[in-house]
Amino acid sequence: MSTGVKLQPKQACYVSVSAVIVNQMGVKLEDNSMRDLQKILVIIEPEHDMQLALGKALRLARESGAALELLICDHNPYLEDGYYFEPLQARKLREEHLAANRKLLEEMASVIRPQGVTVTVDAVWGNPPYRHIIDKVLDSNPDLLVQSSRHHEKISRLLLSHQDWQLLRYCPCPLLLVKDLPWPEQPVMVVAVDPNHVNDKPADFDIQLTAAGSELQNLTGGSLHVFHSCYQPPVSGLYPVKVDIAQVRDSTRELLSDFALPDAQLHIEQEEVRKSLPALLDRLKANVLVMGAVSRSAIDHFLVGSTAERLLDSVAQDVLILKPEGFKGRVKKAMPENL
Repeated sequence: MSTGVKLQPKQACYVSVSAVIVNQMGVKLEDNSMRDLQKILVIIEPEHDMQLALGKALRLARESGAALELLICDHNPYLEDGYYFEPLQARKLREEHLAANRKLLEEMASVIRPQGVTVTVDAVWGNPPYRHIIDKVLDSNPDLLVQSSRHHEKISRLLLSHQDWQLLRYCPCPLLLVKDLPWPEQPVMVVAVDPNHVNDKPADFDIQLTAAGSELQNLTGGSLHVFHSCYQPPVSGLYPVKVDIAQVRDSTRELLSDFALPDAQLHIEQEEVRKSLPALLDRLKANVLVMGAVSRSAIDHFLVGSTAERLLDSVAQDVLILKPEGFKGRVKKAMPENL
């Protein structure tokens, strides 16, 4: 597989819609492409000047040889039939709106293609956008979906209305939610595993997560760390539970033996995840957190949320979310009809 065009180090990584400028950062790796990364779907936000997702997706595409597909999923209630306009007029306005979005995407693509990256574009109309994004994922079968993640209000998260949360739960392919911090030349990846909770997920899911982190590390020339919290809540809320840290470390190392992690890169913590993981990310100056999202019922999400959701707004790092194998076949059934 082609590794694309060499990247120049120590450059900023961003894409500006207004200027349609692409300026990449990173280092070229030898024979370290992510072999399974062939197509990356990138969500473009026409309402924002800076495209956080595209800059990082482009770096991955150039290093792996993957193709990019740029997608705008847009909706304006004022252009729906009968809202302000007659159906024929509303349809014409929607078509003009989509044509403008496609033109914007083609302008961005025309800057990227000369860099050796294959780029296709698509603009769709629909509400809620996340459903149409997932339809696109199911139709085009990308290996990675990249979307910008911006700050969310707690009440919006509680009401399950934000696109990030819906994609986190229901997107069948790996999902990279990017924040506004650029990647350095050698990003630090942290994989959060939970080998003791095998009843909540397939037994090999932690291996899949670590493999994804390892592939991302190889692709970017970064470093890989693995985190596990062996915290056990006190019995009846009063009596602390003793945990054999050495035994947990040994069992985790045995589970992940194929990755040959140095001791300094395997972090076993006794504090709760919500405290110990953000602290580790800050201490390591991490850039990407790799986590798994296990599908549960909507009521479970509403009442308590998942670990990934509780952490997403509390960390400044990008978050790569993976689903267990087999989720893709259940995604339509998993999505509530009224969301």
